[in-house]
Amino acid sequence: MRIQRFFGLMALSLALTTGAACKNKDKETNNPAGGAAGAATDPSKASAEAKKAFSDVAARYDKAAASGKLSAAQCESFSKDFQAVYKEYGSQMTIAWFNSGAVLEECGKTKEAEAIYEAIIKKEPKFDLAYNNLGVIYWNRKKESKALDYFKRAVDANPKTKAPRNNLAAALRDKYSNDPKQDDFSKAERNLQTVLAVDSSNQLAYENLARLYYDRGRLKDKSYILLADLVVTQSLRVFGESGVESPDIYNIKGLIFMERDNQVDALKAFTKAAEIKPDHADAHMNIAMISIRFRDYAQAEKSLNIALKDSRQKKNVETYLGLGVAQRGLRKYKEAEKSFQKAMDISAKDPRPLYNLGVLYQGHIGPNSDGDGLKENDTAKGFFNKFISKASGDKELTETVADAKQRIENIEQYKKDLEEMKKLEAEAKKLEELQKKQEAEERKRLLDLEKKARDAAAAASGGGAAAAEEKK
Repeated sequence: MRIQRFFGLMALSLALTTGAACKNKDKETNNPAGGAAGAATDPSKASAEAKKAFSDVAARYDKAAASGKLSAAQCESFSKDFQAVYKEYGSQMTIAWFNSGAVLEECGKTKEAEAIYEAIIKKEPKFDLAYNNLGVIYWNRKKESKALDYFKRAVDANPKTKAPRNNLAAALRDKYSNDPKQDDFSKAERNLQTVLAVDSSNQLAYENLARLYYDRGRLKDKSYILLADLVVTQSLRVFGESGVESPDIYNIKGLIFMERDNQVDALKAFTKAAEIKPDHADAHMNIAMISIRFRDYAQAEKSLNIALKDSRQKKNVETYLGLGVAQRGLRKYKEAEKSFQKAMDISAKDPRPLYNLGVLYQGHIGPNSDGDGLKENDTAKGFFNKFISKASGDKELTETVADAKQRIENIEQYKKDLEEMKKLEAEAKKLEELQKKQEAEERKRLLDLEKKARDAAAAASGGGAAAAEEKK
């Protein structure tokens, strides 16, 4: 899902992911004269002197940022410079005060930026950009309800605002995907249509609308998959005319192909998204899931490690489950165990890591151990029992629970078979020893007979010689 954060005269976007959603930088610019900020603090009405002071700082910041990542000292310096412009010219340059916070946020000083945004809305309650960026901050903290409230307040502060309205729609879409209520869908759709009504080529609005329709089609009404496809097709035409490529749209296109069980074309679409934006977390997540199905574990591991660079994916159980499966397929058993354990750390309530750990020990570590695998099978059985205890009653895991139970039966049967085999081996060894003993006794008997025969022959030969001598 795309969530956009503002930075002064330019719009910088942060795209946050939920499930198999999208991440991309927005290319739309925030023109103050176009009503990006609340009317009460419209910087287009500032004096020429104030505008020049602001532009000078902004130009210096742009030049420094273009050369690479700013140092902590540079961040502090530019933040102070923007604050100085605000202090000099007052509310006509609230945008400079806002930028002092945006610079800090860009440099990772989120708490300091948050304090500035909060101070702005207390003094300038119509300044929509501050509400918007606060919403993004809370979104990153996974406090979605509070983020949604800030996005609503941004739209209320400035009904003409576009990106905050897009963010509001995206947050509503996310809420709808977790709990599909008609009211959330209708509000999200209405906000996106409002944006497109005044900006018919708005990239973020197209991306969010396509995703909204896809989610509705996936969750409620399959006919909306067709609507999602139509939005994707239209957006590709509109973006193509302006030379824009949207990785998010290609990602959604891939999801639509997946709904139609067309994994080959889905993989092509996800790959295209990743080509446009190499660190597109959701595209790589989707590439990895298909790669696992195709048993291309190396590609799956590669894509998942890229996805994990996204802060939101680091808190996603699915990412670590997929990574564990890929590593298991590559026989990286220690790494796979760590990935499944990480998945458990993220969500102790999710039973799936337990099942995967059981499979890892039963089907992979055990058979490749130097011993008989009994210790590994006992470990696997423990994981399976814990999984069954947690997953029982979950309809989505019914088949997996049944499989876990079957695997426990297989483990018990393996133990019985191993015990029986050991008994048979012991009996075979006894028979072998008995046979060897009998063979040794038979050899000894034959040797004794042979010796007696030789002795008898020798005795007979000696007696005949003596008789012949007597006759002489």
